[in-house]
Amino acid sequence: MPVTAWKRNGRPLRPSQRVERRRIPAGHPAPLDEERGPVSLAQGRVLIADTDRHVRRQLLDLLDQQGLQVDAVTTAEMALKRVKARAYDAVFLDQEALRIGGLGLMRRILRIRPHASVVLMVACDSRESRLGAMKRGAFHYLVKPVGPGTLEIVVRSCLERSRLLQQNAELQQKTIQDDLTTAFNRRYLDAYLDDELERNRRYGHTFSIVFFDLDHLKDVNNRHGHLVGSRVLREVAQLIQGELRKSDRIFRYGGDEFVVTLPETGTEGALCVAHRFRRVVRLHRFLVTEGLAVNLTASFGVATFPQDGASQKALLRAADQAMYRVKTQTRDGVARRERK
Repeated sequence: MPVTAWKRNGRPLRPSQRVERRRIPAGHPAPLDEERGPVSLAQGRVLIADTDRHVRRQLLDLLDQQGLQVDAVTTAEMALKRVKARAYDAVFLDQEALRIGGLGLMRRILRIRPHASVVLMVACDSRESRLGAMKRGAFHYLVKPVGPGTLEIVVRSCLERSRLLQQNAELQQKTIQDDLTTAFNRRYLDAYLDDELERNRRYGHTFSIVFFDLDHLKDVNNRHGHLVGSRVLREVAQLIQGELRKSDRIFRYGGDEFVVTLPETGTEGALCVAHRFRRVVRLHRFLVTEGLAVNLTASFGVATFPQDGASQKALLRAADQAMYRVKTQTRDGVARRERK
């Protein structure tokens, strides 16, 4: 059937209304944290994927009463589309009704959202199916019809898990991020390089780094103040970040020095990347929003594993020395490690 979503009265939606989204505010409660009590259900977002109209209506009725925002779909394709578009606090899946089966759909959802709280719903319970669902990643397992008390407990559990995962992600980000520039910090660089060099050593891959330092930033600090200089560092990090691939990373090494890591990149490729960075910095006008339009350049050094260094310390030293040659000679340039 081409139908993908239904209204509360069981009538199919028009093509332009494929997904039902409903929210009945349960007052206006402030978000609750760990010190103030349980998580508020009114903050949650839930997806229901089930072809059974009666089950959908029951779940919609129960969830609407809690002020939750609910999307209801009837095909696996639409469920996957919704999961790709947004993160849900809970995803309710029917084990049998959907064409590819609840377990198959759950597996595909978890590939998209590895931390999704998937609730598998079944008509007939058995120990084998329950264990199989939990082993494959189901967060909860419910037997239909679902009572309001059980549903509320499950939803609260899903929302609490979402909140804890978010808090953990934020905490983890703070431990690896430089507070000033939002680039990764030096501590994370040390751990990342150890892991990355070991991986490349094991599989025989190449790996390059670009070490760069801003030219004459001290003049900007003297002329406009250190607060303006700090804003320049933040803008530089964001500027270079916009030039990176998904696998590349930028780290603040210290002061006005940065390191960019380039996995699966040899020396020639790294030199090309460094020259692109140099041009981007040279052509950019910094602090335009501050009414200053500051011009800056930077000096870059490139080193490649394993020929320029087989350890983290050796690789960083090689790139730093190459950068220093540029710094003491021409500035606004790119150099590689001098090889004998």
